[in-house]
Amino acid sequence: MTDERLYIDGQLVDIGNDTKITMNIKSNLFRDVSKIAANNTYTIKLPKTVRNQMIFQHSDLVQSKDGFAYKMHTARYFRNGVEIIKNGRASVLKVSDDAIEVSIFWGIFTNFATLASAGTTLNQLESKDRLLYNRRNEVNTYSEALNKNYFYACYDVWTHDVNIDYTWRGGQGMIYPRIEEQIYTDSRFGGSYGSGSDSGVENLHPVVKVSYLLNLIKEQKGVELQFSKSDKEYIDTLIIPLIAKKSNELTFDSSFKADFLFTTKNTPLLRITEDSNVFADKAGTNVSYLKAKSDATVIFDIAGEWELDIKNYRPTGRTSSVINGRSVAYDNYNFLYGYWIKMTVSNGTEAQEYAIGNNQLLFKVDVPTGYKGKVRFKYSGYGKVEVKAGAKITFEVVTGDAGLPKWLNSAFGINRDAVSFLGGTLNATLQSDDNVPSGGYFPIAENLPKIKITDFFKFLIAITGSFPLQVSQDGVIKVVPLSTIWNNRNKAVDWTRRIIAQRAENKPKDIEFAVDGYGRRSLYKWKDDNVVGNYDGVLQIDNETIEKEKTIFEFPFAATNGNNVPMYTEAEKAKVANISGDGGNTQTAEQKPPTYKACKDRILRLKEDKDGKAFAWFDIDMQKIIDEKYRYLSDSLQRAKIVTESVRIRDIELVNFDETKPIYLAQYGSYFAVLEIKANGDGIAEVTMLQIYFN
Repeated sequence: MTDERLYIDGQLVDIGNDTKITMNIKSNLFRDVSKIAANNTYTIKLPKTVRNQMIFQHSDLVQSKDGFAYKMHTARYFRNGVEIIKNGRASVLKVSDDAIEVSIFWGIFTNFATLASAGTTLNQLESKDRLLYNRRNEVNTYSEALNKNYFYACYDVWTHDVNIDYTWRGGQGMIYPRIEEQIYTDSRFGGSYGSGSDSGVENLHPVVKVSYLLNLIKEQKGVELQFSKSDKEYIDTLIIPLIAKKSNELTFDSSFKADFLFTTKNTPLLRITEDSNVFADKAGTNVSYLKAKSDATVIFDIAGEWELDIKNYRPTGRTSSVINGRSVAYDNYNFLYGYWIKMTVSNGTEAQEYAIGNNQLLFKVDVPTGYKGKVRFKYSGYGKVEVKAGAKITFEVVTGDAGLPKWLNSAFGINRDAVSFLGGTLNATLQSDDNVPSGGYFPIAENLPKIKITDFFKFLIAITGSFPLQVSQDGVIKVVPLSTIWNNRNKAVDWTRRIIAQRAENKPKDIEFAVDGYGRRSLYKWKDDNVVGNYDGVLQIDNETIEKEKTIFEFPFAATNGNNVPMYTEAEKAKVANISGDGGNTQTAEQKPPTYKACKDRILRLKEDKDGKAFAWFDIDMQKIIDEKYRYLSDSLQRAKIVTESVRIRDIELVNFDETKPIYLAQYGSYFAVLEIKANGDGIAEVTMLQIYFN
């Protein structure tokens, strides 16, 4: 009698006499990378006992509202004391009159499940990381880049209307493009950025290391890819330029605060109490004006307080008001002009003034009749102002009209000298537009590619010529080279005596001659983005019985011409009429800013140029990768022989099955790779194997 125990969400479920648990164990070695598969069970029919209905929270009722059937659940399965399924995920398929039908996935699916079902993308990862962005950015040295997760590396950000030869010239550390009509010497064309110059590279976006992204995924999603040593070293050289430049709350330090200090001058000092990357000065400093370091939308909230001494002045009139049924008399004091703060924002040659306070020609202040002393009053202003990098923002306290003589002021009311400015506050809330402006911070996570994490994994697996193992520790996907099983020939497992012969002659139970999913031309393609070179790969299979051509995997990135990541187009100079001197006939030229348009996502390699700078370069040729890393796979696909046999396998052997070791069958004098095992607990499994060849 077989002892079986199945736990769903940690609770032991009832198993009926007719419940059959058949496990389907799959290898991804010969499976195309876009269709990575998980181990799974055939449909398990559990009896509708009271216990099972409680565990499954009465999913058989239309009235059930807890959503149990729409969630994945943990599963563990023991057979004859052996834990065959450790970290499974169970799902409810349906409920019939007499059974609750479920299916269990385990192996690689344990780690892929949440990411795959949610479709989580790289730009949905969370991080507070950011990097200061300017119109021109200095390239990091190669040694600096090795120790950073994100940085500036040199690459060409400009679109080109001509064909450029981006052939890498080893040791020179630069590209020197040959162009059909003209050689551009400007640093914006061809990648020569003037090493050592303080000017930096115009419109250069940050790059991030792939290793940094893998660490974020491990920390936040609990999934780790483990590659072989050589493949990890290769992956550590991969960098992704941030094509998008979306701003968010990290772009600016969210607020800026300052106090207006009392001064006898019309131009008050500002003491910075909370600084921001938008303005040049730091907290604790006193300044006479603000200088913007970045384009930004600033919401200013400014308040000022004044004090008026009326003891030496006579009222100009009297009014009364009824308060709580009683008449209250007030003396009126007239002010000529206003008492206010004038803010001037100078963006280059343009200046805009803003008034904070009362700047009308004549206004009055009422005080209770007979009061002689000092009166305080406050004014405030609130509004949105657009500032550009380099803008100068000045403040002036205006008390009366400096253009009028004192006697005229006195004739209308109180002399302006009787008014003192006591100080005030400035609070600024900072916003950017949709794109990160010069002087703002570049949010890293916000601008990662919108690529599914599972597709990102598959891409790395494809370009390293690897495949993921089904059995590994929880949270880890171990990825090994495709060549592993061929290199393990001396570790082959002899199953000669385990085969249950179907007949007297040495023939398999079944035999097929093609591996599912491949075509005669099996394509590994980069995304199309007007790239001159061809970096796609083709796995050729000489078998006229299969589909002529099939795309195995379209990568989530586009290939790149050399180091060209075309995001910016230089605008033509606009002709402007000169209105002086000759009646406006002279034409001058005004350079407009370049236009930005995101291209498709790219992935490059980090290199060191001749000056020790970080340099980004594309050399990921999938055809070369296939020729080098897929050759054993290709040889076996050319003469595919897939056999199915009945094999004696104990439960403990299922748990410890090593898909990286070939199987030897003396009756055929051949080695095989296991593609699939179907085991139902009687000690006999149906095994599908592919014959492999050694050079």
